[in-house]
Amino acid sequence: MKKTLILSVLFIGMGLANAQKTAKVNSQHGTTKQVDKHLEIDGIGHNNSYTLDGGSAEISGGNNTITINGYADKLEVSGTDNTVYIDKVTRIILEGGNNKVFYKSSPTKTGKPGVAITGVGNSVKKK
Repeated sequence: MKKTLILSVLFIGMGLANAQKTAKVNSQHGTTKQVDKHLEIDGIGHNNSYTLDGGSAEISGGNNTITINGYADKLEVSGTDNTVYIDKVTRIILEGGNNKVFYKSSPTKTGKPGVAITGVGNSVKKK
């Protein structure tokens, strides 16, 4: 009986520990997946906040408003009319149209992230 109880507690603990590392959400808007230091958001009309400590974030789709608290090495935004607010970022890649990224700081020597823009009406601004 004691062995069964101990094993049950051990398996439940392992399941909870794994649940903290991986989160995947499917909604009417699309999908959101966060695994360790990688965040993926795909769809239309997301309006959410996330926390990231290094790693990368990919946002694709349209009319999303995303807030990322923390730091990302690389932020990729593709699609149309997406707005992303991020605390700290090293590199930003924008593809599509009318996407906006607002950042607070960058760990680069210049204090500005590296930026690559493809498309029309995309912008990156320090806020």
